[in-house]
Amino acid sequence: MLVSFAFFLGAGQILLKKGVYLAQSNAQAQSVSSGIFHFGLQLIQTWQFWGAILLCGSLVLLWAWMLTIIPLSKAYPFVVLAFVFAAIMEHFFFGTPVTFKFFIGCGFIAAGLIFILQS
Repeated sequence: MLVSFAFFLGAGQILLKKGVYLAQSNAQAQSVSSGIFHFGLQLIQTWQFWGAILLCGSLVLLWAWMLTIIPLSKAYPFVVLAFVFAAIMEHFFFGTPVTFKFFIGCGFIAAGLIFILQS
């Protein structure tokens, strides 16, 4: 359950980034000012932004429920997996490079989670 939570948290970030890219390109195509207000107007017109809001909002409710059955000290370290999932998804959806050092870091994260689970 915690791993799924982290996966969908990462997916929410990918949706948000896609919305940001669309808003940015819409603003440039319309020669709209690059200020935050105009960017925000473009962003709220993307379904990806609203999808990210819905997904992340739902995850807040799921997190609150999970904390009724899992101690925070055991659950919270799994949130770091969202970083791993988001970076891997970003690689596949946006072509962002993933380096060998990234995978070494992921190994440390996995080792830390195993260590925490056994304590």
